[in-house]
Amino acid sequence: MNTEFEIYWGIDVSKAWIDIAVENKVIRIDQTDEAIREFIDKHKAENKKILAVLESTGGYEKRAADCLSEASITVHIAHPNKVKSFAKARGRLAKTDKIDAAILKDYGSFIKLEEIRELPSKMQYQLQLFGARLAQLKDLHHQESCRRGIASEEMIENSIDVMLEIIKKQMEAVKENILAIIKSNAELKDTYEILCSMKGVGPALAMVLITDLPELGRANKKEIAALVGVAPITSQSGIKTGKAITRYGRSSIRKILYMGALTACRYNEKLKLFYKKLRDAGKPAKVAIVAVMRKMIVILNAMIASKSHFLA
Repeated sequence: MNTEFEIYWGIDVSKAWIDIAVENKVIRIDQTDEAIREFIDKHKAENKKILAVLESTGGYEKRAADCLSEASITVHIAHPNKVKSFAKARGRLAKTDKIDAAILKDYGSFIKLEEIRELPSKMQYQLQLFGARLAQLKDLHHQESCRRGIASEEMIENSIDVMLEIIKKQMEAVKENILAIIKSNAELKDTYEILCSMKGVGPALAMVLITDLPELGRANKKEIAALVGVAPITSQSGIKTGKAITRYGRSSIRKILYMGALTACRYNEKLKLFYKKLRDAGKPAKVAIVAVMRKMIVILNAMIASKSHFLA
């Protein structure tokens, strides 16, 4: 149990209102800065450490998180899957806003202290938004490309071609915005240049790592591999031991890291040799490539932590 804090607030956020579990009741307030600040002023206890737990909801939680942080209240944005698993473990299968708020309050005392991370800065949040939009555009481009392959009417083909061109232009515009933000900040610019110093990491991969993996350089090698989803997870029960396979993690990073690993296997001498040793040892090509991905992200993590370029 987490004993660092004396008071826990569970906050369930929706578009129009938020439900806050405080003490033994749940209070609903409007989703406005004024209402949130009024609640904080009324319920914040002097000289007592408060942990406010919110669930990640794709952006609706930001207003409440910012207001709480401004009031010097520690905020934890919980992953929905972890909260859902916690609720099941507690036998809470029903779902309402009030129940969700109460679950988040209980979850606050359950999580480990090291899981509570600082909220992203305004610049980091901006990068995350642009990164998310770029991922959406890539998905749209893929969907339209698939439709183009089965289109049988010329008018439909032309319509899809027009959409593909529009999406490409939008993707380039978002990339330019991301790069402009990175180059406007000395620390981010250094990080970008360090990442690109490794053969196999191009501008696209470097931008995705900066926007989608802010933990890079701060986590240890096991944590960073798990966050990306390239750490093998053991499956063992009784006398049965299954294959350790990679799963979970951030798919948006894995997709582009895979392409970077393919390039590294050809042009990066160190990783090329590492890949060859695995293949010579009888490892399937896909397993060897995932191992290269894991080695790449671990090396990049160490590079950012030590602020050093890749040594060929």
